[in-house]
Amino acid sequence: MGEDGTPTFTVDDALLHMGFGKFQILVLAYAGMGWVSEAMEMMLLSFIGPAVQSLWGLTSHQESLITSVVFVGMLVGAYSWGVVSDKYGRRVSIHFGVSNSLNDGGIVLGVSMLGFSPGFLSPYSEESPKGFKEFWWERRGPSRKYFYHLGLGGGLNPNKAKMIKHFLGGPWRPAETPKGFLITAIVTSGAGFLSSLSPNYISLIILRCLVGLGLGGGPVLCSWFLEFIPAPSRGTWMVVFQAFWTFGTIFEASLAWFVMPRLGWRWLLALSSIPSSILLLFYVFAPESPRYLCLEGRKEEALVVLEKIARINGAKLPTGVLVSENEIELVGKSTPTEDTLLLQAEENGYEAPKEMNPKAGGISTLLQLLSPELVRSTTLLWMVFFGNAFSYYGLVLLTTELHNGRNTCRPEELQTVKYEGVSYKDVFITTFAEFPGLLISAFTVDRFGRKFSMSAMFFLCCIFLFPLVVHQPQGLTTGLLFGARICITASFTVMYIYAPEIYPTSVRSTGVGIASSMGRIGGMVCPLVAVGLVHGCHQTAAIMLFEVIIFVAGICVLLFPVETMGRDLSDSIS
Repeated sequence: MGEDGTPTFTVDDALLHMGFGKFQILVLAYAGMGWVSEAMEMMLLSFIGPAVQSLWGLTSHQESLITSVVFVGMLVGAYSWGVVSDKYGRRVSIHFGVSNSLNDGGIVLGVSMLGFSPGFLSPYSEESPKGFKEFWWERRGPSRKYFYHLGLGGGLNPNKAKMIKHFLGGPWRPAETPKGFLITAIVTSGAGFLSSLSPNYISLIILRCLVGLGLGGGPVLCSWFLEFIPAPSRGTWMVVFQAFWTFGTIFEASLAWFVMPRLGWRWLLALSSIPSSILLLFYVFAPESPRYLCLEGRKEEALVVLEKIARINGAKLPTGVLVSENEIELVGKSTPTEDTLLLQAEENGYEAPKEMNPKAGGISTLLQLLSPELVRSTTLLWMVFFGNAFSYYGLVLLTTELHNGRNTCRPEELQTVKYEGVSYKDVFITTFAEFPGLLISAFTVDRFGRKFSMSAMFFLCCIFLFPLVVHQPQGLTTGLLFGARICITASFTVMYIYAPEIYPTSVRSTGVGIASSMGRIGGMVCPLVAVGLVHGCHQTAAIMLFEVIIFVAGICVLLFPVETMGRDLSDSIS
């Protein structure tokens, strides 16, 4: 209720009132396709390394580097896309136009083989379409902030751009749209396809690093989808969202089993880039998060999105005026807080000091994540992400390494000559372990809470892995890896539900992005263990290292200060 007695409602109230319906299903399908794409690109790493090693005569360290550089790119991308998402929105501004020169900021980054020319269109460029400068100065004033645009076929003149924009749904105009995950799809699909054409090891390394840069935007999809879900059903539907990852891994294992023996690794790389391209086709229909818009003070735009949700779901919005959670939290506070000062500064027409402005930059956001209210959750989350990513991707790679029939470290009676088919079959079998992992997480996450679900799965994973400190028969090895994969998939699923819930909207994508970056560090290190140590006949040392890291991650989960089950999402640090 407002101060004058006017009824009010928040985004959470509206989502709860309208329920989960057709609109959220469409959002789930779009975000899920991005998750499928990321899963496929990650899963194929366990197949590409051994294939190019034999083709180009690589050492075990060179093979490991093919995987590690992907995580280097993800390390940079996860943080970068998170900052972009929290500062500019969960989507990315898009313009269908042309930037034929570098004059005054008309910067072009070409991917000519795919027919795309992503870049930036400056209102100060002589190539700017008619009316663009006037519109820009009217909306933004004398600013040199660039608009992101997507040119097709290496160059479109304004007339062609008008036709394309009209075809996509309206007259062409330099309209501002929110920002967040368009670039990730372009980079992932483009670099992924070009990887299949790599003439040598160096070019493959560079292109796979670029793929990792694009894949780093995956957490943005998670935050974006989360912000459309009513609080009571958030856990269940986030598990459904994680099911797209499982589908992606199983589909990639099936694709590799069929493609690798017949067509080779280049075809596998090319086909695996298709899902990212699909994201580009439907990007123009992806809405901005109403929670983000409301937090930014763009309530009219947030209300438009909520009205669209109500219309598609066949529901009605609550009666009253839309307000942000931040406004409600400020009511009744007698002492001026940082949020209050920022609000007053905005109302008085001047800009808040840079160190107080949450949009001042990535360093400012990082300091907020390490503020007294969030520092414990942030540091623990970093450790859990590291442990979970290290163990998950390590298990993926261990599956191919421990089932390699040419592994001379195994006792002679445990070796097999049936190398080619057995490896793909066992990877396919262990990948199916992700289905029961999802079911377990779906059952426990809203019954026993996020913390219990994660910690229990970590400790069970340790139990499944322990017998592998010594060489085991192939059937038993597959069974133990199957059980470990169930547990680590369940913990990974719950972690991606829990992480966005503990952060307020103002830093959510950045917080999850940085935590995901810590996981990428784990992903960079794990090939040295899964490939290097096993190749060096140090399986016991490799498994014991997994045991220690997974156990420590389980302890960190127990130390989290808050259980988020059933809680509303917050908009500001309190």
